This record gives sequence, C-alpha cells and structure tokens, in this order.
Amino acid sequence: MLDILNWTDASPEARTRALTRPASSSSAGPAARDIVDAIRDQGDEAVRAYAKRLDGYAPGDFRVPEGVLKAARAALDPRDAEAIKAAADAVRRFHVQQGYRGYSVETWPGVTASRRATPVDTAALYVPAGSAPLVSSLIMLAIPAQLAGVPRIVVVAPPAGDGGVNPALLAAADLLGLDEVYAIGGAQAIAALSFGAAGLPRADKIFGPGNAYVAAAKAYVSSLPGGPAVDLPAGPSEVMVIADETADPDLVASDLLSQAEHDPSAQVMLVCFDAATADRVTASVAKLLEDLPRAAIAREALAASAILVCDSVDDAIDIANIYAPEHLILQAESAERLLAGVRHAGSIFVGAWTPEAAGDYAAGPNHTLPTAGAARAHGGVSVESFQKTTTILRASEAGAVALAPTVERLAALEQLDAHGLAMRLRRERANTGDVAPDAGPRAGTKRRKTKETDVTVTVNLDRDGPIRIATGIGYFDHMLDQVARHGGFALDVAVEGDLEIDGHHTIEDVCLTFGEALRAALGDKRGLGRFGFELPMDESRAAAWIDLSGRPFAKFEGEIPGEFVGEFPVEMTAHAFRSIAESLGAAIHLKVEGENAHHMVEGCFKAFGRALRQALRVEGDALPSTKGMLA
Repeated sequence: MLDILNWTDASPEARTRALTRPASSSSAGPAARDIVDAIRDQGDEAVRAYAKRLDGYAPGDFRVPEGVLKAARAALDPRDAEAIKAAADAVRRFHVQQGYRGYSVETWPGVTASRRATPVDTAALYVPAGSAPLVSSLIMLAIPAQLAGVPRIVVVAPPAGDGGVNPALLAAADLLGLDEVYAIGGAQAIAALSFGAAGLPRADKIFGPGNAYVAAAKAYVSSLPGGPAVDLPAGPSEVMVIADETADPDLVASDLLSQAEHDPSAQVMLVCFDAATADRVTASVAKLLEDLPRAAIAREALAASAILVCDSVDDAIDIANIYAPEHLILQAESAERLLAGVRHAGSIFVGAWTPEAAGDYAAGPNHTLPTAGAARAHGGVSVESFQKTTTILRASEAGAVALAPTVERLAALEQLDAHGLAMRLRRERANTGDVAPDAGPRAGTKRRKTKETDVTVTVNLDRDGPIRIATGIGYFDHMLDQVARHGGFALDVAVEGDLEIDGHHTIEDVCLTFGEALRAALGDKRGLGRFGFELPMDESRAAAWIDLSGRPFAKFEGEIPGEFVGEFPVEMTAHAFRSIAESLGAAIHLKVEGENAHHMVEGCFKAFGRALRQALRVEGDALPSTKGMLA
C-alpha cells in the first residue's frame, strides 16, 4: 500500500527515489503536439475531427447557448447553489486584496518612473469535467479573473458525449456571471484557443488543470512563437502530510486519501517521526479506503506514494523543501516551527482542523497550485496571474539634465554612441521642469444575506473599472454604474432578491452592503477629508457633501416628484444614501431641486459619485477628524 522508508538511514539515492514523482505518460507529449500542429495547419476542420473522435461531440457551434446555462442554473438544487455562492464569497474575500498596484517613484529629481497594472484581454479557463466535474476549479479561476478586470473570460469544459457539458458546471458558470462557455476539451481545446479556431477566441493566457494531454498541449503552445501564456507548470495532484505521534491517524489518512482519489497519477507522502505513527496511519488508510467509491483510483495513487520516517523537525523541514509539494499539511505539535522553516510549498494547511479539502473548495486561497516541485519557483494562481505590468517613464527638462551624465557615461562605456547622443541633445536643450504623483491599493468585498436578498459587493478604490452591476432593477443598476464611473473606482454588485414583491429590500440591502465594502476598503481612513460637489443637470441641480471621518449621519433635502423612474421607487433615493451612510460610517448630505424626476435622481447619484471621488483621495497620513472645513 504505502512503502515505508527510514529517512535517517537511507542512502542519498534511496532518498531521491522516494521523493521522485510518478513517471508521466510518455505518449502524452507527442500526441498533444500532433493535435496542436494539425489544428494550426488545418484549422476548424481538424478541431472538429479531434472533438468528434476524442470528446464524442462536435456540434456546429461549440459555444453553449445562454438558455442552456440558465436552464442548468434553474435545475440546480438550491442548497448546491448556496454552496457555490458561499465558496465564491470566501474566495472573493481572500483575493480582493491581491493585484499588482500602480505606483510612481521619483528616481532622479524631475524623473518619475511609474508602473501601471492592466489585465490580459482574453483569459481562457479550462475546467476538467471527466470523472469529477470540478466546479471548485471554475470558482478558483473565475473570481481572480473578474477581480483583475479581464474584459473577456472564456470557459472551456469537456462534454460528456452528446450530453454536452456537466450541468453543475454550467449552473456554476451562470451563478458566477460567466456566459461564454464552450463544450470542448483536451488538447484540441487548448489548440483551438491558441489559434482562435472553430469559433473559439484566441486566448492571451490559458488557465486551469487537466490531464496529461492538456498539460502537454499547454506547455507546447506556450513555447510557440506568438503562442498564449499559461498559468503554471501542471502535473498530477499531490500532498505531503507531516504528522507526529499526537496526530489523529484517521484525520491524517483522510487527508492522504482525499488527494489519492483525484487521479491514479496523484502522489501522497507522509512524513512522521516514529514507526508507530506510520503503522497507525497505514491501518487507517486501509480501513477508510474500503468505503470509498473511488477506491480503485486511490489504490493506484497509493502504489506510487510513500511514508518517510525521520528523526527530527529539521529533517522534516528539509524533506518538505526538497519535495516542494503542491499541498503541505502540518498535523504536529511543532506545526508553527515547521511553518516557519518551510520555504517551498504551493499551499500550507496548519493544524488538525485544517484539511486540504477545505482549501480545495471554500476556505478562500486559490487551489490552482504548482505541482511536481514547481513550488520552488512558482506560487498559485492569483489576481496578479491575470494581470501584466507596464512601466512608464516621465522626465522633465530638469530631470533630463539630472539623468544625462550617468546615461551618457554608461553609453560611452558600452560604445553605443546613439544612446549617448539621444541623452546629450536633451541635456543641451533643457531648462527646468516638474515631477508627478503616487498611489496605493484599497479594496473590499462584503456579502449580506437576508431572508429577502443575497447581495455581494466588491470595490477596488484604486482601479478605474471594471464595473459590473446586476441588481435586477435596471435604473438602479444605471445609478450605481454612475456612482462608480464618477467616483473612479471598480465596482461589482451581484444580487438575488425578492423583486417579484418590490425593489425596496434589494435597494436597501445593496446600499448597506456597498457601504460595508467601502468601509472595508478604506481601513482606518487615514489621509482622507471632507468633500462636496454640485452638479447641474438640465433643469435640475444636485449637490453632495461627504465626511468620511466616521460619524454615520444622512440628510436629504428636496422633493422628487412621481413614484417611479423605470422600476426604481423615487422614495428610495433618500433611503439609499441613508443606508450607505449608516454602513460606511460617514456623514452624507444631499440636496436636490428640479422638475424632472429622472434627472433629479440621476443628479443625486452622479453628485455623490463625484464627491466620493474627491473624498477617497489620500492627502497625507493623518487620521480623519470630524473637525475642519468642507472643501
């Protein structure tokens, strides 16, 4: 079942063999290259031929119709839908703080070097749906892509023959707001995404786990000139558990088996400090294995796995750093010492109450992780994985003068005279000039679930977009969009509510959640002040004043005529801002006058967005005070 090796007495060769991953299929690489090359040369015809032969499914259009996505969601057990949303909420909470930030540094007097972060244009998410449809992988890939602001997110998933893609995956895609799903898998899907064949878009970067053929195809297309980037060096899943004599053998065994049941090529490793612990865990593995539906798969994985018995915590740390596991579980009294010493692991799970299964599904960190020792140089998928950075250089005339002597000297040293000339000409013609700004990342996400509504709001105050809003109330969506656009920040609002009754609960709960997300993003509000803005709009005029210092208060002046603007009840205008003020912990004053209800409501939200844009600007590092003057 699990071979046992005494690490202390083992030779270097035996240690190396024990930590060697199972050999991958020798046919996968050549076969994947043949598929990719055929699709590159023959295009759509080859995609359809391989899809028919390997997937058993080659429709006229690989894209799954929107109606099929909606039907799958409608048919999903509400408890499963809630589990998907709860997991997505945790993943969003963890990832919202990620992302490359833009910043500026004055490197020389008058020379400002900046970095700007932007998302890739088209990200493709490959989601396996073979023996186990990985809904969790879709969550783990989609959330950071959305937070990064990727404009086009494409999902590909292998179909189950003529039945198409697994309905649970389709339902999850719809719940996550993804509407571009293609029913195609394997190396042919990777090739189609690489060249933009058979109706699939050409992807800038391809993400997601897959079998050996998918992994080989991803590696190959990324090596082609102009080929797409890929997320991580991929391979079979793996876990290492470090356990001492205090560990519960059933808990250790369950962690080993939860990884072994993934794939016959998966590898599980136990590191312990005495033979008795090894024996107890082996017995528990045998006992728990009897009741597993995927026992046959797990047994194959266990055949290529091992138990390593070592003498000390330091030895266990060395083993973990050499192996660099995808997942590392620490079930030992010395867990914190082990954690401090381990440098190479995709994700670490500390303590008996933290199974790797929690990370696979709903704890928050990403489960798309480096395998096969790649954790020595790679981390898991993150918001940054969907971004790239661009550096920007600005030099004033004074900056060119300051910089020129160093550039000219180095250009001469390298005998690149035109480089020196380009700098010298600017130095000779320069007078003086000025330099520029700086910034930092602030983001927050909140979910509010009541009997009437389920609302999730995510804001990033230092990213100008994306803005995605779906409350079910069209005009309210437009108003929130205006707040984000005029406020200059990214906003994502997803709502399920009781709109068949009225929109009041939805509007109130969205505004409360919006305020909570803003509050989370602002932290201690250091460096913020008070701001006002007045907006003329045809015959209407609206003004907003905001104090973010922390005293919740709202005042609304003005009578808006009529009952509704679209589906939006005008009486909820004042209530919306009271809800934001309450949950944000801010004083908000609004005043509106005019005759046209549409313009008056719109003016309130636009003026609020403009005032908020100014209020969010960091000006110094002082904690805010309720004393002072309105700007």
